[in-house]
Amino acid sequence: MDQSTQFFEGLNHRPPEPLLSKIRGTVRFELESDTGVDVWLLVFSAGSVSAAQTARPADCTIRTDRTFFNLVAAGEADTFAALLRNRLTIEGDLRLFPYLNHLVPGPPGAHDPRQWARQRGQRP
Repeated sequence: MDQSTQFFEGLNHRPPEPLLSKIRGTVRFELESDTGVDVWLLVFSAGSVSAAQTARPADCTIRTDRTFFNLVAAGEADTFAALLRNRLTIEGDLRLFPYLNHLVPGPPGAHDPRQWARQRGQRP
């Protein structure tokens, strides 16, 4: 199983995230490869995100190659930079795109800033 598949399947097991609590909508991912196009549908609802391999229409569609999205899913590539470099394209409701950064992991070795702030507030 590659990074992309692990990423999408892992979304179904995440607890609800407060930062996404007011987000409602669907995002369709079309991941191109030599063997065809894999389609994943993300559904944002009340802080939860679910993913399924289905070709339903969505509010927003993101297209990229599967090899590149494996890097995104591993935290080794940034979606905003990819958009600017034309490594991925978006159609539909662009307001859903920024919320993807709440789902993908940070770069390898990165730390959660909230944890860092909590540790800074502790006295030895």
